[in-house]
Amino acid sequence: MTLGIAYPSETNSDGMRVGIIEAARELFAKFGYKKTTMEDIALALRKGKSSLYYYFKNKEEIFQAVIELEKDVLFNELNKVVESDLSPKDKLKEYVITRMKTIHTLENYMKVLQDDSLGVYDFFDKLRGKGEAEEAELLTRMLEEGQKDDSFQVKNVPMAAVALAIALKGLEGPLFKTMDNFDDFKVQIENILNILFYGLVKR
Repeated sequence: MTLGIAYPSETNSDGMRVGIIEAARELFAKFGYKKTTMEDIALALRKGKSSLYYYFKNKEEIFQAVIELEKDVLFNELNKVVESDLSPKDKLKEYVITRMKTIHTLENYMKVLQDDSLGVYDFFDKLRGKGEAEEAELLTRMLEEGQKDDSFQVKNVPMAAVALAIALKGLEGPLFKTMDNFDDFKVQIENILNILFYGLVKR
C-alpha cells in the first residue's frame, strides 16, 4: 500500500533514501520484518545491496525509518481532525475513530503492536514516548476548546490530556488482537467512547 506522502523537494541522496524506505515498507508489510532481507530491498530497488549501507547501517534502522514514516501519517490525520470545524464533542469522537482506523491501515505499525518478538522494542518505546507528548498536545487543544464552549468539564486539562493519551495507547494492542473485522472494532470503539464521555456510573 503506497502512502502517497508528498515529500519536500529532494536531492538525489534524499530521493534514494525515500525510495529505500518506501520499498522496504512494502516488503515488510508483505513478508514481515524477519523474512525481509537487505538483499530483498536492494532487488526491489534494482540496486546493489552495498548501496543501501550508504544510507542505513542495517535492516533494523530501515525498519525504524518505516515506523517513523507511518507514525507521521497517523499524526497528519489526527491534526486534520483537531483543526476541523466539528464541535468539541464530535471532534474528540472523530479523533478516537480516526486514530484507530488509521493505525488499522498502517501495516508495519500494526505488526509492531502485535508481535512481541520483534527486536526493535527499545526504539519503538522511545517513539511511543515522543508520540505520547505530541498526542497530549493535540488532546489538550480539544479539551480546552470544549471547556470554552461548556462541552467539557475538566479540572486539570494537561493531566486529563495525558491520561487520555495513555488510555488510547493502552487500548491499541488488545483491540487489534481481538477484533476480527473493522465493523466489530467500531462497535467496541463506540463502547470505549461512551465510557470516556459518560463514565461507568448509571445516571
